[in-house]
Formats: sequence, C-alpha cells, structure tokens
Amino acid sequence: MSTGTGTGTGTGTGTGTGTGTGTGTGTGTDEHEARALAARVVQVGAWVETTVGALAEEVARQLSGPAPRRSDLAIEGRCRALLEQREVPLAGAGFVAETGVLHDAPYWLEWWTANPGIGIESCRRLAADTDPSSVSFRDYSELPWFVTPRETGKIQVTGPYVDYVCTDQHTLTVTQPVVVRSTFVGVVGVDLLAATVEQLLGPDLDAAAGVHVLVNRVGRVVAASDPEYVVGDLVRGLPETDWFTGRRRGREGAGAGWRFVACGQLPLAVLSRR
Repeated sequence: MSTGTGTGTGTGTGTGTGTGTGTGTGTGTDEHEARALAARVVQVGAWVETTVGALAEEVARQLSGPAPRRSDLAIEGRCRALLEQREVPLAGAGFVAETGVLHDAPYWLEWWTANPGIGIESCRRLAADTDPSSVSFRDYSELPWFVTPRETGKIQVTGPYVDYVCTDQHTLTVTQPVVVRSTFVGVVGVDLLAATVEQLLGPDLDAAAGVHVLVNRVGRVVAASDPEYVVGDLVRGLPETDWFTGRRRGREGAGAGWRFVACGQLPLAVLSRR
C-alpha cells in the first residue's frame, strides 16, 4: 500500500471467480497454456476476494456503534494471521478509515506489513503520519486504491506499482469498501507482491512452450514466461481497442502479434504472442 501518489499504476475493479475467456486463434498448445495461466490467476483472485471480504465484515461489525473510535478496532490478530499464512503469501493487510468516520481521529489507518520471503518474524505495523498539520502527512483519501472503492462500491485492484512506503517492490494492492448502514467508512485491503504472483504461477510459466505475459488493464507486466518482459514495463504495440470492454480507444491496427485471454472479471489478462 502506497501513501504517496506513485507512478505507473494500473487500476481496475472486481476480482471475479469465473474462468478466463479469450479472443483470437492460435496453436492449441499456446491457447491451452494461456487458459491454464488465466485459470490459476482467477483461483488466486478468488482467494484474495474471500479474504478481503471477511476482513471487511469484521471491521464493519467493530465500527457499527453510534460513535466509533480507534479503540473499537481490533484487527491486528487477523491481519497478522493473514501475513503468517502461506497459501497466498501477502506483504500487507489492514484498514484505512474514511475521513471523519472515527470520532477521535480525522484520519486513521491500521496496516501491517511483512516480507513474504522471511515470514511473520518480519511483521511490523506501518508507522504512517495521520496528522494533517504534519509536513510528512499524505492524504490517502485522494489515492486510487481508496477513491475507486468509495466511488464504485466495488473491489479495486491497483498496480503493479513500486510501493516505496511498504515494500520497495512492485506490488498489487487489493482494496474493498467497508460499509456500515449504507455509509462508507473506509477500505480494507491486502498487498500482494508481483514476485509472489510470479512464484504462484511458476510451474505454469516454467512449463510454457509459448510466450505468455500477465498484464493489467493498461498493459503493464505482472509476470511473464519470457525474461524479455520485465515486471512493471508496458507491453508495446497493443491494439487501440480496450480488450476488456471492446470499446475503441483510438485508431485500429496495432497488436496483431498478440492473443488475449481474460482472467475472469479481474482487471488482468494473459497475452500470448502469435
């Protein structure tokens, strides 16, 4: 989770649990490999969606009183447990409050981080400055991972971006709105390193005969079977049509060298070189 403005972030809503769908034609082997990768991404996405949803429900219960305060939050145990589990190793987890929701703090966040390569021994609470009068204060309420869930009421996937606050690595942040009696009170979320995604997809990527690249909605690389495609880089020469919506963004003609397989309803897709 970044509390700065950051650069090179791709955003989208929804995690989805369906199977990937594709367009275009190609060799049976390549198409099978791409669909297998997309299915694995959807599987991870479903786990993350369930995990974040459970955390949102817990925070909503804790803040359901008439005048919620910081002391009502008791999520450290759950967040530490999320950082300790190894099914999908996480780099961060926590809650970020909407401004003015807590009666004893205009801004507040509780976020724990850990290095997935080390484990729970590296867990620490993020020491974020929540005093608006402070020189080091950063208004998180203006950042995409906060704004989009607030405005859409849906899960948001932001990244990959380099998180200079928590991980110093390319990170995907998944956030979900927390709502109490129809009122938005903040977001819960988790951080997932792009390196972890690559690790989870490792067997499929290593065994692939073709070139497959997992990208976000704007074509930024999350993982790839070919070292030519580096995490965080933009894949060049993609079509001007937005493959996720079918809408044209501009002139046609680019991108003839790629096939597309969506990862369910996630703002992610597997591109395969023709």
